[in-house]
Amino acid sequence: GGVLYLRDRASPSSTGRNATSGITRGTGEVRDVEPSYDGTRLVFAMHEPLVPGADPEDQPTWDIWQYVVATRELSRVITSDTVARQGNDIAPHYLPDGRIVFSSTRQRQSKAILLDEGKPQFEAQDESDGEPAFVLHVMNADGSDLRQVSFNQSHDLDPAVLPDGRIVFSRWDRAPGHDEISLYTMRPDGS
Repeated sequence: GGVLYLRDRASPSSTGRNATSGITRGTGEVRDVEPSYDGTRLVFAMHEPLVPGADPEDQPTWDIWQYVVATRELSRVITSDTVARQGNDIAPHYLPDGRIVFSSTRQRQSKAILLDEGKPQFEAQDESDGEPAFVLHVMNADGSDLRQVSFNQSHDLDPAVLPDGRIVFSRWDRAPGHDEISLYTMRPDGS
């Protein structure tokens, strides 16, 4: 298991406080911690503890969480359980306007396009059909206005924000004849 500890100072003698133990109880996982531009909040991916004996589709997903440093308030960004469980969300980063970009398997716009074309919804699988592909999404800091902004059969991972506001991310291209990870850039609207 893993938890998120915070220290008031960058010193071994500084007292640490466990920011996530109330949720993870020491058996969940925490990854991809990112501070806000003003340092007042942290955003990260967290996986709650597994449910013993539950089917795989009933297990917790990776979700985006936010921690407010001054008030020590911890909350899941997407508050709706139904919406939060639509995919695994990882690698969040704050955009300069306060929104959050992250990688997710939820593929919201891809599924909407299939519905518009009269086709059944399905998750785009990676080239080996081994797992759903992670693609980039953007949402407001309160979890609203959730939109898919990248489309890829392989994974789009590790978004970060450049000084000019563009997003740089790694794209895994595993199409026949390729097996490489390349860096791509785009604007937060996906262009």
